[in-house]
Amino acid sequence: MPQTLKQLNLILDTITDGVMVVDPQGSVIYANQAAEQLLERGSLIGHSLAIPISADKIQFQDINLIRPSGIAWAELRSTPLEWEGAPAYVIGLRDITARKQAEIALQESELLFHTLSKIAPVGIFRTNEKGECDYVNHRWCEITGLHFIDSHGDGWIAGLLAEDRESVIAEWQRCVSALQPFNMQYRFQLADGSVRWVVGRAEPELDETGGLCGYVGTITDISDIKANEERLGQAAAVFESTREGVMITDAQRRITMVNKAFSNITGYDNRDVIGHSPSILSSGRHNADFYREMWANIATTDHWQGEIWNRRKSGEVYPELLSISTVRDGKGEISHYVGVFADISKLKASEMELEFLAHHDPLTKLPNRMLFLSRLQHNIEKARRQANKMAVLMLDLDRFKDVNDSFGHLAGDDLLQMVAERLTTRLRTSDTICRLGGDEFVVLLEEVNQPETVAHVATQIINALNQTWQLPSGHEVRIGVSVGIAMFPEHGASPDELIQQADTALYQAKNEGRNRFKYFSEDLTRAARERIDIEIRLRQAIEQGELRVFFQPQICIENGAIIGAEALVRWQTASGELIPPLRFIPIAEETGLITSIGNWVLRETCHHGQRWRQAGFPALRLAVNLSPQQFLHSDISEVVARILAETGFPAECLELELTESALMKREKEAIEILHKLHGLGVHLAIDDFGTGYSSLAYLKLFPLDVLKIDKSFIEDIPKHTDDMEITATIIAMAKTLRMRVVAEGVETAEQLAFLKSRQCDLYQGYLVSKPLPIAEFEKFLTDYALNKNLEPVVSA
Repeated sequence: MPQTLKQLNLILDTITDGVMVVDPQGSVIYANQAAEQLLERGSLIGHSLAIPISADKIQFQDINLIRPSGIAWAELRSTPLEWEGAPAYVIGLRDITARKQAEIALQESELLFHTLSKIAPVGIFRTNEKGECDYVNHRWCEITGLHFIDSHGDGWIAGLLAEDRESVIAEWQRCVSALQPFNMQYRFQLADGSVRWVVGRAEPELDETGGLCGYVGTITDISDIKANEERLGQAAAVFESTREGVMITDAQRRITMVNKAFSNITGYDNRDVIGHSPSILSSGRHNADFYREMWANIATTDHWQGEIWNRRKSGEVYPELLSISTVRDGKGEISHYVGVFADISKLKASEMELEFLAHHDPLTKLPNRMLFLSRLQHNIEKARRQANKMAVLMLDLDRFKDVNDSFGHLAGDDLLQMVAERLTTRLRTSDTICRLGGDEFVVLLEEVNQPETVAHVATQIINALNQTWQLPSGHEVRIGVSVGIAMFPEHGASPDELIQQADTALYQAKNEGRNRFKYFSEDLTRAARERIDIEIRLRQAIEQGELRVFFQPQICIENGAIIGAEALVRWQTASGELIPPLRFIPIAEETGLITSIGNWVLRETCHHGQRWRQAGFPALRLAVNLSPQQFLHSDISEVVARILAETGFPAECLELELTESALMKREKEAIEILHKLHGLGVHLAIDDFGTGYSSLAYLKLFPLDVLKIDKSFIEDIPKHTDDMEITATIIAMAKTLRMRVVAEGVETAEQLAFLKSRQCDLYQGYLVSKPLPIAEFEKFLTDYALNKNLEPVVSA
């Protein structure tokens, strides 16, 4: 018997249904593993469960089980029995949670479908697998005018308009046969004779094997849409036939429609503009304030009308008369904007021609005196506000009367037109050229802050007009031009004064021989001519190799040894004249020649430095100045790398000197360039320290090795204590930043002694040597080496 019970327990524990035995009070006497798992408890024996039990019959029912993980459903079966001589009940539990959840979901789904079907704004229908209608909602009946009963099977076909019936049946049967979606517009005819347009759509529902279960579809009443389409068709005919351009946008000002006239006027078709902003037509002639004011007016009055310049697709700018109106919907909200415009190019062209003739010379098409005076007055006011300078150039053609007398006034007119054209092409678009009358012209040059710039322009004008002219008649003539120059504000503060002073200068130019320019001030004339002469000669000097590199030694203050030398450019003419740097360096910087000069000095320095190394001279660090233009406007790191590679001169023997102004012009860019140079291995020095910003804050930003004290602080030592204190402070500051200090312009033993007491590292100046040509510098190196144990001596 015990063996049998053991076997029975084993069997009960292997089945998936829960089995329990309870006494009449519901207390569990026995439970298998499935029951414990279903109820999510450990041992059930001895626990009382609230399970309904029929005392005298077998019972079947579905019950809820409340478990720790949540509510579950179970199918319960209870049977009375006798257990160990006492009444009891055996209870069987089967988990039906998944089935119950599916049933509930189906009920909810059906309820949702019927609810949506009832409130849906479209007619809903459903068919069986044969395509026969078996369900329609109330809205379907309202649209079609048919009763629910009439819709079943093929009954709905009777409600179709006779003209559409055959095509609808054919399309429906085709879709059902091919298991394809149905989508078609057709009409129903109601009992009162009225016709309803609908769009019918239906999708096939397939079973797991791909067989057709039926169709679910909708019909939507589009009768109003069809009526609107008819009205729109009539409006479209008018829209397309009007000769004015019409553009319609939505409330966000995106183009939604344009007519044919729009395309004819603008060159844009529908595909070019639909979805775009009207700004695609913008000419650029109107600023933001114009459009802001226009739209503010539309927002206030719902309308705007005026002239506006737009741009065709070809790029041509044209004027139009534009009217914009706001369209609002039933709620008063903006739905569209309508723009109607007409091309008024021809009208504007006539107006512009009259305006042009009022302010221009009819022969040369240049501005006349009225327009010139207006522009001159305007520029005087602007120059006064911005503290700029400008110039008025009075021009008079030399020997023009001879042309008129020899070949007639028509030939003279042809020549004046050619002169006007050449002047226009040679000057900036911002400059104004005016023909005063006869053979007199006047030019306004804006924003010319240097007199020599005006001299350049005057020279170009003289050279351009002092040529042989080929007239249309075939005759060749030669003329010249005299130019008088007046500068604002030096020579006048009003248009009349400037023109008068320029005319006076022109008279002087003619008296001095013609074909030349003359400033109203003799001093300006002389200075400008001298600078032009220097520039011309400097260009020739570069080509003819007249530039020289001089070297000034740099001496260690501690032991008197020659540590290095600074390379300095000099200009020695073929006649032996030595032109000081102050006369030609500023001109080289203004004309852009400084970069080529600086690169030449750099190459020559490295070349001689390498030659001295090979010849056994003491190792020297050679310093070369870099101009701001050379430093910031050329790839200086690439130039230095290339020259070092070409000459073989070691990078650590090269020192590049830069001024404070060059570093501070574009600080971020300067730091990047300095790091590139430092990466090559060269040393970097800041020159003329103390004459510019002299800020410890920015010194910390730059990767500098050497600080050079400007000679202006050295020359009054020990006479002025202020200079001594400033110099001592600069040295201390440089030492703090671990920079070597070089003092420039040292000329006395007292200056040297002071620098030594303040632990300055190096000095250069006439105390030891002036800048020397290469041969003299080499001799100085030899002599200094022989006397290295003696006091420094000035080279002969």
